Amino acid sequence: MPAVPYTAPRPTTWVDASSRPLSLPWARARLGVLACAALLAAVVRIGALDTYGFSEDEINKVQAIEQYRTGHFLSNAEHPMLMKLAMWGSVELADAWNRVAPSDSAMSLETAVRLPNALAGALTTVVLFGVAELLFGGTVAAATAVIWAFDVNAIAVNRIGKEDTFLVLFFLLAVFCYERAKRVAAADVARAQRWYTLSGAAFGLMLASKYMPQYLGIYGLFNLLTDRVPGQNKPEWLRHYGAMAATFVIANLPIVLPSTWRYFASYVSGGLLVHHGYLYDGALYVTNVPISPLGVPVTFYLRLLATKVPLVVLAALVPGVIEMVRRRRERGFVLLRVLTVFLLLMYSLMAAKFLRYSLPMLATLDLIAAVGLVSGIGWLLRKTWLSEPTRVTVAALAVAVFGAGVVLAQQTSAPHYSLFQNAVGARVNVDPPAFPEETYDFGVREAVGGIAAVAAPSAVIVSDAPAVVAHYLRGQSRRDLQVESLSAHGLDARLRETWVIVQDEHLTFENQRLVGQLRARETPWREIRIDDRVAAQIFRVGER
Repeated sequence: MPAVPYTAPRPTTWVDASSRPLSLPWARARLGVLACAALLAAVVRIGALDTYGFSEDEINKVQAIEQYRTGHFLSNAEHPMLMKLAMWGSVELADAWNRVAPSDSAMSLETAVRLPNALAGALTTVVLFGVAELLFGGTVAAATAVIWAFDVNAIAVNRIGKEDTFLVLFFLLAVFCYERAKRVAAADVARAQRWYTLSGAAFGLMLASKYMPQYLGIYGLFNLLTDRVPGQNKPEWLRHYGAMAATFVIANLPIVLPSTWRYFASYVSGGLLVHHGYLYDGALYVTNVPISPLGVPVTFYLRLLATKVPLVVLAALVPGVIEMVRRRRERGFVLLRVLTVFLLLMYSLMAAKFLRYSLPMLATLDLIAAVGLVSGIGWLLRKTWLSEPTRVTVAALAVAVFGAGVVLAQQTSAPHYSLFQNAVGARVNVDPPAFPEETYDFGVREAVGGIAAVAAPSAVIVSDAPAVVAHYLRGQSRRDLQVESLSAHGLDARLRETWVIVQDEHLTFENQRLVGQLRARETPWREIRIDDRVAAQIFRVGER
């Protein structure tokens, strides 16, 4: 790809019948659109956060918070500290609130732990708007903000306690600050350095959210392709990387401890794993990093996007991709192509694949869809062989259909957003479910409550989410019940009553045979469902 000097993106304009450009009055209107989109994004993300219990990954964060309170910061050290610090602060605020609030207004632990991610996901609306406005103009920015606000798959990831939401937020913030610096430097190079420094600090916070340094390389490659000879319009090395290093260490202090690096070594070598395998489309796959690109099939994310993204958004990608090719030398469209290729390629070639890893792809996809929506409407309005009323009517109808599609996808799947399927997915992802992970340990909390009410003294609960079971068991009055891992300890129900919680998302190479035998020989004592989807099965075996 030939290098091109940096130029500010062309502003997005509507065109009337005589092809005269008409500037949109964005000075006030854009702020109104952004405020509404951000508010809606927050509402849908923070509502009913405790509808379902913790997942296994989230329990690790709860345990880390408990350790932080006692001054120990090595728990869950395979992940950086920033998000866990935010969760810790949220839990402390929730405790303070609960001490003075009426009982019916108390904040649950599930809500407190997930709230920082939900708010970060809503804040991403603002940052994504800023990036889109700098690179594509105000109209695309407004469309991007609305699409992200109602992006059902992004909402699903933003509502769980995992690091991907913070990663995307701070990556986009770093991009915004860098692009802002590029624009400011055209008039004032010295003032631009402040923005470059802020960009470095945002990259540091990104690394303190999730250890993904490859995003620095991806964005660096983009800048190399678009601006090989930047002259003075570039960051001062020491300030930019100094800010990056400082924010990374301050927000992730355990990184300086030798014990953290020893923990890393044990984690990377697999010493902390008690089970192996990932179930996708009815088959188990190895997820060990060294075997990449083998493992979960490389088509995983393509299928995810094709079957779980609303069809109206997929349709908007068509004109968006056309614009990516037609305007391929413009800075914003180079960024879209670089992100599309390298994010999809990077994640698809990894042996391990998870739904939450798709969040950066979803942000890129929403940008392309916004470009496609605005471009497509612009094409409609320029069809001079149609009468003006017809053009306006068709364009308005297209916007209405698109808006209805993204809003209905969110509303019809609430609050279990991760289970959303588009019309294609409803046909091809059902039997067996292609993505068992989308249940995110839904039903384990309810299963523990049901078992505790009827279990015999000293019974055992066997599950491959044992930390989740143990957490919710502490809230029951049954201190006599024991918890074991199915993959680690197997199943021995000869001498005691045993309750087995079986979930497809926790099917592993270690427990596959046992689960198959259990399902063949026993009838579930109870099944916990989300609509028509079985989230968990409970089997009662052994002494009665």
